[in-house]
Amino acid sequence: MKKFLMMTALLCVTTFPSLSHAAGTPITDDIAKKYFDNCVAGAAKQGTMTPITQQRYCACTSLNMKKSMTQEDLAALSAQGDVARAALNKVLTHVNGPCMQYPTHDLINNKCMTDLKRADICSCVSTKMGNFMKDISGRMMPQILAKDPNVFDPMAPILESPEFVQKEREIALGCATNPNN
Repeated sequence: MKKFLMMTALLCVTTFPSLSHAAGTPITDDIAKKYFDNCVAGAAKQGTMTPITQQRYCACTSLNMKKSMTQEDLAALSAQGDVARAALNKVLTHVNGPCMQYPTHDLINNKCMTDLKRADICSCVSTKMGNFMKDISGRMMPQILAKDPNVFDPMAPILESPEFVQKEREIALGCATNPNN
């Protein structure tokens, strides 16, 4: 997952390396579309998500990038030091964070299918845990960055948190007894 989150930030940098506009220049539809296309291509190369999940994740991050970032933020990703870190934290919090349910779904589904090999249960658990990730990531991301402002993969601290682990157990038990609920 670390590779995928870093890939998203790097796609922003490599797609738009030399932006030098006035402060607050909005992300255009063309920039968002180029990012989306590069995101899907990068996700396909990495191979950790299904094609539909890749589309959903990249659409979500593209939309969030357009809503919450500027062209200057994208340019700052290629800077050094605090400027780059602030831009990366903005990507983690406002672009990737709200979209983490998609890779979480596939991560949990793949692990479940490897361990359990029950599509009905795995689908139930991964869908519910993806939804839980959507709820928890926005709340936990500021805490994670406060604890470690240089974190590159905020997904691991969330997945390993007592709250996430407890919820996964609870959901897995419910899905094991009634996977269609």
